[in-house]
Amino acid sequence: MLKIASYSLRGQVVRVKLKCACGNSRIFEVRENETLVYFCSKCRSRKTLEELKKDASSYWRGRSWIIECESDQRAQPRVRTDFAAELTIKASRYSPTYCVLHGRCMVLSETGMLIVVADFRESYFQDITSAYRFGEVTISKPAGELPSPLTGRIVGVRFRPDELPQCRIGITFEGLSKEATEMVRRYVQEHSQAGPADTGEGVPRIDTTTSGP
Repeated sequence: MLKIASYSLRGQVVRVKLKCACGNSRIFEVRENETLVYFCSKCRSRKTLEELKKDASSYWRGRSWIIECESDQRAQPRVRTDFAAELTIKASRYSPTYCVLHGRCMVLSETGMLIVVADFRESYFQDITSAYRFGEVTISKPAGELPSPLTGRIVGVRFRPDELPQCRIGITFEGLSKEATEMVRRYVQEHSQAGPADTGEGVPRIDTTTSGP
C-alpha cells in the first residue's frame, strides 16, 4: 500500500515523497487515460493523485503537489529524433516566462521527450529544479507530423560543468489535448516499427532525475 513518506513546502507547492508498506521506496509514475497513477515497483500497489490527497490533512490537500518519483519508461517505445526545439520554462502554464532555451529534441516517447539545449546557465539549475517545472516546447520542421507546442513537466536536468552551456532536459508530457496525444503516439509508433528503437536499445532514456555538477 502506498503511503506519503514526507512533505516539503516551497511557496504554495508541496513536494511529496512516497513509500510503500512493503518497504520499497522506488515509486513510478505512469499516465493512464489522462490520469496520473503512482505504483510500487516491487508489489505493484497503486494510487492516483486524488487518492493520495485524500490521505493527507486539509493543510496539505489544498495545495499544488509535485510527487517525487520515477517515470516508468521501460516498456515505452522511444525513437531518436533530431529537430530544432525552443523550450520556454515557467512556474506554471500561465506564469511569466522564466527563460527560453534553444536546442535539439533528441529522444521522443509517447509520454515525454529529451532535449539537449545549447544555451543553459548553471545559475538556472536551482530555480528550475525547485520552482520552474513547466516546459513548453516549440518544435520546427521537418517534424510537421507532431503538434506544436508540446507542454509538460520538467523531470530531469543533467549537465557537467565542462559541457556547459550544453544541458540535457527531460520532459514528461502534461496538458496535451487528446488530438495532440494521438499525434505523438502515432509518430512514435510509426518511427519505431523497425530496428533497435523498437525496444529502446541504443536510444537514451529520458532523464528522470535532476543533477548538477
